[in-house]
Formats: sequence, structure tokens, C-alpha cells
Amino acid sequence: SRHNQVGMAPMRPTTSAFLAAPPQLQAPSVQQATAGSAGRTAVPSPIERSVVAATARTTSPSNLAVAAPVALLLKIGLATRGTLPRRRRGRAARRQARVSVDAPMALNEEAVALERQAAQLRSSIAVLEEEQYEVERMRRLDLFNSFDIDRSGAVCAQKLQTGWPRVSNVGLDHAMASRLLQAHDQNESGALEFDEFDLKRLEGTLEAIVAEREAEELVAREEERERQAQLEREQQVKEYYENLPGNPDATWSTRIVSSLAYVLPVLDAAKLGVPLGILFPMLLPGLDALLIVDKLIPWGSFVLFLALQGMGNRRDLPSLMRFNFHQAVWLDVAVGLTKLATELIGQVDAPMASNIWVVVCILGFLLTLAGIAYSAGSTLLLGSAPRSIPWVSAQTEESMGMRRPDFDVASDASNKGDDRGQQA
Repeated sequence: SRHNQVGMAPMRPTTSAFLAAPPQLQAPSVQQATAGSAGRTAVPSPIERSVVAATARTTSPSNLAVAAPVALLLKIGLATRGTLPRRRRGRAARRQARVSVDAPMALNEEAVALERQAAQLRSSIAVLEEEQYEVERMRRLDLFNSFDIDRSGAVCAQKLQTGWPRVSNVGLDHAMASRLLQAHDQNESGALEFDEFDLKRLEGTLEAIVAEREAEELVAREEERERQAQLEREQQVKEYYENLPGNPDATWSTRIVSSLAYVLPVLDAAKLGVPLGILFPMLLPGLDALLIVDKLIPWGSFVLFLALQGMGNRRDLPSLMRFNFHQAVWLDVAVGLTKLATELIGQVDAPMASNIWVVVCILGFLLTLAGIAYSAGSTLLLGSAPRSIPWVSAQTEESMGMRRPDFDVASDASNKGDDRGQQA
């Protein structure tokens, strides 16, 4: 009780002290020792209750002789009760220490075992790769021998062409076989040896050759199509310039009547030739005759203009006649425009105006005579329509309902040549 008062842990009673203590004091001592040794709670445990009960039974003098050994054993149990957990914890700590020491050793053993297994796997893989290589080599050798029938150790272009249908559905001609041989003949021996013979590479090269040939054939077909189109265009242009729509009559009577239509532009152009007649007096009699005829028939040129225009629209007349009627009308229009220009220039009061007027009159007259001579000569001598006068012939064709081709053969051919040069 003194120790409990000062807050110290109670000392365990010895066996001799227990035996020497009166029986009446043993129960409290046992209770204090038990509570002190537990150190956790004052609630009596089953063992403590058994000790108290045994102590109570031993308080009588008759039971002291028997109770003493029993109490001694109980006391020893109580004294050793606190040491059992510590012993267990000690054994657990020792086991943990052994585990912590044995763990690295076990890991090292595991690593060694894994390395040994990895080495075995690598060895097995190497063996499998060697076996696969040998199998592939034998397969390639059998394939090579299927081409190398005479066992010469080399496959030439002829052997390649002969044996190719046995391994592929793609046809192989001699030219393609020669290109395959040239592409894979590394030592340039003229034949494929075993190390150079690889079917997959040969098939890849053949696919490229076939694609290239198909591209060349496509280009050739496109060029042929363009050539045919060019020929068709040239034929259309030829037919356009050689033939006129409608009646193809070109007899002499038709030619003569067609040529007479150019009297209209000659009469209207006579006035433009006066300056030229002044320069060359030998032309004045002819010019005077034309001017007299033009004056004798009032509105004669206008009436002739309307007559030619109407007859040119008649589709039952020969095409050559209709063309010349229309062309005579458009030549007369050109003469009229020239005369209008000279009238405007004559109204200008300038030093050079008179000279310009003379030049315009002479040029207009000469150009009109040249157009009339070309038209009449082509009609009378050749029996063909004079269709080469700039602007006048184009207007004449439109008057007849003709339409020129939308392309120019020469420029189209030159453009094609440029395109081919760029492609090359």
C-alpha cells in the first residue's frame, strides 16, 4: 500500500513472503500484485477472481495447510502472466529479423533463377531462328532449282521466263524477264545466282515494271486519241474551206454570173480612184467610164446592192453564186466605209489633211481592186469560193449561215508540241 501511495509500481511478493504473511492479508496483496502487474485496469480478471476465492477459502485454520501450495502456484502464475506477451513479442521479433535477413537471399535466388530461365529462352529462340533460317533456305533452294532446271547454278532470262508461270499468274515476256534480270543481277554475270534470286523482290520489281508499262500504254493511247482528234479537226477545217453548204454547182455559167456580182464594188470604188488617175493619167479613161455608168443609172448601185443581198439568201441557187453575191455586197460595204472616212478627212482643215485624204483614197481603191481581182479570178479559173479576204470573207460566211471552226489547226498543233515538251 505504501508503494501505491507514492505512485510506484508494486513489487512482486516472493514465495517466502507469501507463506509468512497472515492468511487475512494475502487476498489484498494478491489483488494489489495482480492489478499492478496488469497495469491497465482495476477490473479483476477470471484468474484474479479465482485467487480471491481461493484466499477466502484458506482463511480458516483448517484449510491453511492445503491452501498454501495452491496459493503458491497461483501466485507464480500471476507473476509470470506479464512476461508471456513479452516472450511472444521477442520470438516474433526474432522471426522478423530472420525474415529480413532471408528476404534478400530469396530475392537473389529468384533473380538468378530468372536469369537462368531467360538464358534458356534466348538459347531456345536462337535455335528456333536457326531452324527457321534453314527451312527458309531450303525453300528458296527448292524454288531456285525449279527455275534452274539444268542445275547450272544460275537462272538466265529464258529460264526466268519459262519458270515464272509456275509461281505467278502474271505473264512474263522476254523483255520483262530481261529487265528483271538486269535489275537483280548484282555481279553483272548475265544470270541470277542463288544469293541474287529472291522471289519476293522479283515480284516487287515486276509489279513496278508492269505499272510502268501500263503508264506508257496509257500515254500512247492518249497520244493516239489526240492525234485522231487533230486529224478530225484538220478534216473539218479542210471541208469547211473547200466546200460550201447547199448546191455544189460550179459550172461555167455559174462562175460567170458569180463574177459579174463584183460590178457593184467596182462602180462604188471608181470615185476613190480619181487621185490615182491624176497621178497616172492612163487610168483616167477607165475611171471616167465607170463614173459615167454610175451617174447614168440613178440609185443604180443601191438597187444592185439590194438585189445581190436578196439573191444571196436564196438557198436554191448554187453555193458558189450565193457566196460571191454576199461577198460583193460586203466589199461594197467596205468601199462605203472608206468613202465615209475620206469625207470626214476632207472636212478637216489641217495642213496634212489633204495628203491623208489622197493616201486613204488610193489605198481604198487599190485594196478594193485587189479583192475584186482575187474573187473573180478564184471563181472563174478555179471554180472555188474566194474565202481569204480578211473580215470580208468572214462576214460573207456568217451571212450564209456558216460558222468557222473554233480552233486553229496550226496553233493547236504548236500548243500540243509545247505540252509534250513539258511532259518530257
